[in-house]
Formats: sequence, structure tokens, C-alpha cells
Amino acid sequence: MLATIRLKQMRFHARHGVAPEEAALGQLWIIDLDLVVDIAQAAATDELEHTVNYADVYSLCQDIVVNERFALVETLANHLLSSVLSAHPRVKSATVTIHKPQAPIPGVHDGISITATLART
Repeated sequence: MLATIRLKQMRFHARHGVAPEEAALGQLWIIDLDLVVDIAQAAATDELEHTVNYADVYSLCQDIVVNERFALVETLANHLLSSVLSAHPRVKSATVTIHKPQAPIPGVHDGISITATLART
């Protein structure tokens, strides 16, 4: 039985981006992460070790977003996805949406976002 575990609107202050002021000042980043997991064993046993501990996933995401630095949102998305799949073998695939609400581009906007998916091969 497959299910999606969804971590919604994780918010972090981080220093990613191409512009020098992004590295110096940082800005708000919002991360949505969907994990496709086979939950059959967890549903049958009611044991945490048979599923994915979303508190651990949150901590991993926080560590990457806050403590590492990437120029491109694409690179951040790839690193988050590959790290989650590497650290959590029960995850079949993961989809991340990264929102950059204060992207330094001209005009009136609500920022940019990217959505990427990575599955086990």
C-alpha cells in the first residue's frame, strides 16, 4: 500500500542564490516535500521503524537548507531529493517544491518556485 507523506511549508532563512546580497543577507525559503512510501508494514505493525520518521526528514532538510549554500535553486532541489532518498530507504520517490518568495527580480510578483521529482532506480 503506497501513501504520500507530505511535509508542507517548511520555512527556513538561508543564503542561496546567485546575487552577492543573497549570500550576505539571506532570505526566506519555503519547502514542500512529498514522500511516496510503502506503508503496508507500518499499518500492520503500528511501529515507527516500518515507515519514515518525518521529524528526521525535517531535520535533514533544515540542515541542508540552512547550513549549505547553492547558487541555483535547481541544485538545492537535487541535493535535497538525493539526500532524502539516500538517508531513507523506505522512500520510493520524493517530490520537492522550493519557493523563493523574495526572489530578486524586477516587477511585482510572489516569487519563484521549482518542483522536481526523484525516484529510486
